[in-house]
Amino acid sequence: MADREAHSDPTPFDPSEVLRIVDAAIDENAEWLQSWHRAIVCRETPDPRVVSEYAQYLSQFGSWMDLNKNQGLLDQSAFRELARLHEDMHQFGRLLALKSDQGHPIPAVEYDAFSEKVQNFNGQARRIREAFRRAQSELDPLTGLHNRQVMMTVLDRERERALRTGAGCCIVLADIDRFKSVNDTYGHAVGDFVLQTVAGRFLAKLRPYDEIFRYGGEEFLICLPDADAGAAAEVVERLRLSVADQPVPLQDGTALPVTVSFGLCLVDAENALKQTIEHADHALYAAKHGGRNQLRVWSEGSVR
Repeated sequence: MADREAHSDPTPFDPSEVLRIVDAAIDENAEWLQSWHRAIVCRETPDPRVVSEYAQYLSQFGSWMDLNKNQGLLDQSAFRELARLHEDMHQFGRLLALKSDQGHPIPAVEYDAFSEKVQNFNGQARRIREAFRRAQSELDPLTGLHNRQVMMTVLDRERERALRTGAGCCIVLADIDRFKSVNDTYGHAVGDFVLQTVAGRFLAKLRPYDEIFRYGGEEFLICLPDADAGAAAEVVERLRLSVADQPVPLQDGTALPVTVSFGLCLVDAENALKQTIEHADHALYAAKHGGRNQLRVWSEGSVR
């Protein structure tokens, strides 16, 4: 087996990593709050993590957020709000701790305001944690695509909408060609990178309302709403070319040519989803045996 590695191009964070960080932030915040109360109630010298001008950055969560705030999903509104609440809580807590250390009593209204800031941070952190727990169960950890656990719910919804409105909807199965030989020749690390690369290129070329799932192994299922067979074929051609025209870069400076075969079937009232997927699979089989790196379409009981 050749000793090659994939070119490093990872996404900044995956759901499990974010979940670990947010879990740790909640625990860390409880410890910080205990230090704050010891300074106020027990009249101990305040910990630097409580009274430093840069208190929020002395926490692991605060420094992590500051370091990565402009990267990927951490630049989204939910995380920006979490960072704001974290800073607000630390800065207000610092002012109260300094006030107490100088011998001034803390009015109840200010203590209540501080408690509200703590609750706001913990509440936002828990909401993000629950969202990523759900995402972790619904997303494929390697590619970041939705897995089969949620697939049928989405497909049922799109089929019902297509039949109700008369808009077209197509199911596409995509399979990376000769993927076993990639694993056998270059190793599973390169195979994993190929999967991630193909998934990323597909996402970049799909329309905003299209859905894509990791169907299993090297196979993907794509749902194309508001598309008849002709429009869907145009989308699939963009996907095919996004892989075939750009070999996957490896760490040793070489590039690995990769292609994908596709099978397509239009959703209709006569066939249940399971049958539609089976028809797309038959079309995919024809694409594989017809030379690979192509789309075949199931239509009226045959493949073309």
